[in-house]
Amino acid sequence: MNKKEIELSQSEHQILSRVDQYFRGRNMTIEEKLFYAKLIVTLDLESGHYSKDQEKNKLELFSAHVDKLRKKLHEQVG
Repeated sequence: MNKKEIELSQSEHQILSRVDQYFRGRNMTIEEKLFYAKLIVTLDLESGHYSKDQEKNKLELFSAHVDKLRKKLHEQVG
């Protein structure tokens, strides 16, 4: 079965690369890496682990990008 290519924006490529780098050396799929990235950013947002509103906005944007990437990957598999 052929997998279709996922179209990603430049920012989505950057997010995917950052997540992959963060979890490098671990035997995890990209889906697992995105899951744990989402978990970490959610915990940071819920616990208030940011010092300025600008940092909070960056975390929220990162979280939204991770959600979109996970959805795209899920749609490709499903």
